[in-house]
Amino acid sequence: MLTPRIGVLTTFLYLLTLPAMVQAQGAAFKVRVKDAVRIEGVENYTMVGYGLVVGLAGTGDSDEVLTQRTLANMLQNFNMVVDEGDLKAQNSAAVMLTATIRGSAHTGDTIQTTISSIGDATSLTGGELLLTPLLGTTGETWAIAQGAVTTGGFQFGSGGPGGQSVTKNHPTVGILTNGAKMLVDIGTSLPDHDMLTVYLKKPDYSTAVNLVDAINSRFYGTAFAADVGTIKIRVPVDYREEERITEFIRDVEQIQFQPDGIAKVVFNERTGTIVFGGDVKISQVAISHGNVTVNIKNTEGISQPSPFSDTGTTESVTDQQTQVHEENSPVNLIPAITTISELVDILNLLGVTPRDIMVIFHTLREAGALHAELEAI
Repeated sequence: MLTPRIGVLTTFLYLLTLPAMVQAQGAAFKVRVKDAVRIEGVENYTMVGYGLVVGLAGTGDSDEVLTQRTLANMLQNFNMVVDEGDLKAQNSAAVMLTATIRGSAHTGDTIQTTISSIGDATSLTGGELLLTPLLGTTGETWAIAQGAVTTGGFQFGSGGPGGQSVTKNHPTVGILTNGAKMLVDIGTSLPDHDMLTVYLKKPDYSTAVNLVDAINSRFYGTAFAADVGTIKIRVPVDYREEERITEFIRDVEQIQFQPDGIAKVVFNERTGTIVFGGDVKISQVAISHGNVTVNIKNTEGISQPSPFSDTGTTESVTDQQTQVHEENSPVNLIPAITTISELVDILNLLGVTPRDIMVIFHTLREAGALHAELEAI
């Protein structure tokens, strides 16, 4: 019984004497400005539209009012008046179109567009989208879309009684092969020539100050933090006078700085996933964690009275057996943990499962030994 304890003690002593190089490497971690901020004026713009996919091989919508009415309205554009009830929709499908403009787009550009069935169509494979306007956030038409639909899957056969169907991937969602064509310019204007504003993707005071210091070390006296997540940067005179605003933005984006943030442990109990932040620290504690397993078995039986007896009735009875097993877990002394590598080694040494770790960390927080936030997703 002495050998395991000596091995555990040796491992703890080794962890306590890990080189400080690990911490130094973590402190030197830097990222580019462009990976940590969003520039004011450089946005993502969304578009949406409602259209009709035709040419389907019987995999379209059922004879529903929505698709029939859409077909009738479309035919009216060609001076054809048709009663909605006379239209068959199995080869057509009502769809919604969505597209995102990332940064900017000019007239004539093509934007990737996603097409999704909103009826009971089983597949959009082989379909053709009719001319459809896409509306922007202003309610105006920003783009038009038309063309072949690509799904990357298929659905064949009948799933009814006595039938068989084969489905590959997700055939009720596809993309427009040639994309949507832009009719207007979106997001093409440059930010203010005098002041550049950037927003931290993860607002934090320490990160904001570090970012300002890094920018000022390159362009002295140009940056200041307006709040926890907003950085104002004055464009130098020479960049303004020479109309080199885009060049200045490029130079700022390439500056590297050290981000900061709150120490955090994030876990997803549904999947058993746990992610530890690099700054998670634990004070010295002693931990004992054991599992209690309860096994309940029910056996159905029949209770009958004695033969030739005038008393008693035949009844259904349940025989229940309960077994409880509790693990005999030792108490483990955990030294103060100051680096993520020490934390990983300790958890591996304890041999606990991810779900056990979730419970242990909740208990550590209540004991005041966990110096980090817990977040469940």
